[in-house]
Amino acid sequence: MIFFERFQAPDFAEPTLANFAQVYKGGAIPSNIRNQAKGTMNHTYNGLFIQDKWRASNNLTVNYGVRWDFETWPANALNNQYKNFDPRLGVAYNVGGPWHFVVRAGSGLFHGIIPSPLLACQIPSCGGETNFPGHPELDNLNSTTKLFAFASGPGIMNMALNDLLQNGQYPDGAPAGFCPSGFLASCGFFGPSTIVRFDKNHKNPYGVQSSLAIEFNPLKDTTVSVSYLRVKGVHLGSFYNINQPNPQGQVFVHSSSGSTGCKNVYFAMPNLAPDPTCGSTYSNPFFDGIPGTACELNGITCPENYAVYFEATSRWNSNWNGLLINFNKRFSQNFSAQISYTYAHSIDDGPNPSFVLIPQDSGNFGAEKANSADDIRHRFVANGTLASPTTGSMWLRDFQLSTIITLQSPEFFTKFAGFDANGDIFGNNDRVGIEGRDTFRARNIYTFDLRGSRTLHFREHQSLQVIAEAFNLANHVNIKYFNTVYGSADFCNVTPVPAACGSGPFFTEGSPNPNYGTPRAVFNPRQIQLALRYSW
Repeated sequence: MIFFERFQAPDFAEPTLANFAQVYKGGAIPSNIRNQAKGTMNHTYNGLFIQDKWRASNNLTVNYGVRWDFETWPANALNNQYKNFDPRLGVAYNVGGPWHFVVRAGSGLFHGIIPSPLLACQIPSCGGETNFPGHPELDNLNSTTKLFAFASGPGIMNMALNDLLQNGQYPDGAPAGFCPSGFLASCGFFGPSTIVRFDKNHKNPYGVQSSLAIEFNPLKDTTVSVSYLRVKGVHLGSFYNINQPNPQGQVFVHSSSGSTGCKNVYFAMPNLAPDPTCGSTYSNPFFDGIPGTACELNGITCPENYAVYFEATSRWNSNWNGLLINFNKRFSQNFSAQISYTYAHSIDDGPNPSFVLIPQDSGNFGAEKANSADDIRHRFVANGTLASPTTGSMWLRDFQLSTIITLQSPEFFTKFAGFDANGDIFGNNDRVGIEGRDTFRARNIYTFDLRGSRTLHFREHQSLQVIAEAFNLANHVNIKYFNTVYGSADFCNVTPVPAACGSGPFFTEGSPNPNYGTPRAVFNPRQIQLALRYSW
């Protein structure tokens, strides 16, 4: 799918992007275009809090308080939420004993803010000109420019992209004699797009946080703590496509483990083969059919034949549970150390204002529940500092050696088809087969940082510190993001190979995409820096 913007109101029918060559080269955008895509919106954020500390006894301390946060918005944007009260309570009890045991517990609510940049995008371009029928909850922030989308098969899409980049021609302004209207737009779906309209009752997200911890001192300079932390996210924000039609059928597909099932599809004119289990199955690796919309297939009278229409709302949730163990030896006898380990698990049902993470099926949000994208099960961090005496031999004193070691288990990513596999026009969020979210396991992360220094004293208040630092000293390749575009509507590592996969060749997990599973971005390689610091 290609999104593009038109600026010439009220019709927004100009065939080309004005001054496109200069704009693509990073040149100045003409003032008339800049002024057209302009909008302002007043917004305030306010907060009050009150807290107190009560020393109930020599062993028991209670901290308690409440915070009140609220935002204000224009009447045509959001309904103001004035009930965001956050009570909080913390208790510490000194059990005592030779190891000085202390038990701490706490709980509270913590409200966040509504994503104002996304809301502010509506007036310049994102909000579209009209509200979607049957959704009175939508705000009334109309855009001053207009976004369009074009979707078709890979060959036509390449032609459309080339016309836009080389000639500045929009699909309905690019001549194509083989298309029904004589223009490229009629060889696919072409229509206006609303990137976001907010639910006027969009609520502020908040977290319910609870914790329980035990601290003790096994040695006079050492503290150990063992903590349990739970955070429940409520009213988390994201958006979904309300222009996705009712399912028009189902296809027989697989998961990466080889299990089978039926998946909803939304094609207005499918190019599928019959199947006894689900009714149909993919039959062609290049063209699955002409996609459909709710405006076309649900019997809705829409003011425009939208391509996509995304509603932002606050209906998502998350849960994070973690066990945290911390060992801290304070600096004494020329040595300090800290070791932290976290075992955690995070699940959610897809809260993320990202085009690739919105629900695949707008009628089945439950299918989005999975391990969170930031679900990191294990994380170990150790750091230590070793220092030589500050007195004695001038050759041995005032040295310091420090290190940080980080070990982290893999993150998870989603396996995407890479195109509109289910026929709802929008292809950024289509997963492969019946695979759920976040099933692509990344790699472990290891880093070892080292720092050495020597301080040379010249006079009473003057010194020179010589510093050498190395980050990721072992030069381990730590991958940040992977290419998880599988390149097929179904998994190809099964027998028989589905028709959707074509004739190959096949690569990782049977993917027809040779880049699937390869690194897309990495963290920094080994870095070494030298420094001098003069103090007086």
